[in-house]
Amino acid sequence: MVAACLLGATGGRSADPPPGVDAWTGPLAMELRLASTTRMPLLGRQRSVTTSLMLVTVERSGGGWTQRHRVCDVRVQGSSSTVRVLVPPAFVHALPAREYPAVLREGGDGVGYTADLGVEAIGYDPALSGGKLPERIDAPGVRDTDGDGRPGATIRLRVPVAGTADLYIVQRSHLVLGGREVRPGRIEGAVRILAQEQRTLGAEPGFFARNPSTAPDPARSGFTLVRAPGVRDCEGLRKTAFELFNGGRPPASPTPRG
Repeated sequence: MVAACLLGATGGRSADPPPGVDAWTGPLAMELRLASTTRMPLLGRQRSVTTSLMLVTVERSGGGWTQRHRVCDVRVQGSSSTVRVLVPPAFVHALPAREYPAVLREGGDGVGYTADLGVEAIGYDPALSGGKLPERIDAPGVRDTDGDGRPGATIRLRVPVAGTADLYIVQRSHLVLGGREVRPGRIEGAVRILAQEQRTLGAEPGFFARNPSTAPDPARSGFTLVRAPGVRDCEGLRKTAFELFNGGRPPASPTPRG
């Protein structure tokens, strides 16, 4: 389930790529947006969009294509001005690079694109859990994936009065991307959410060790894939993300990181 020489350090754009599927080999960048509605005990109904920035490469492999990505940044923008979910850098850094098949097709209305990202497990080892999402801290397969000494992966919840709570979670997701080239160097599309589960194994303070009801919202989810020939690492992607995806417009209200 993140531009030559940082756009020449001037905000300029690279020349349009040649048409066709081969324009989509090499370094790319993706903005993946996953929307959901969550009902939290005492906090009510919250709508949110989780945005991940990813470094992507697509290469020919045999008769098809192989896509690889590394997540560089994850931010959560919610409908509430008081309740915020923060994703610490350690959570992001611990996410492994992933590899899976992609499909690129030439057509009369541009290049079509699909990619099945496969099942992603965070905070646990599905080989040890029997493929199931763990329900307890001591369940088989639970791992400290971000290396903070706590089970699972840690995110932070900032709420009024109570301050900041650390939540120790496990996640399982399976996403399929499908879109089309809307102009040279830019593909936009939808996200098919085959699975999206999260469980809170523990928390500090312990009062927050609860499991909210969460429903994915595919209609508000989506992705943008762009060519990024000058972006070599996550630092470069974070610096140029709004130029790449939004034509240089700054975010309306950036969410702080934990």
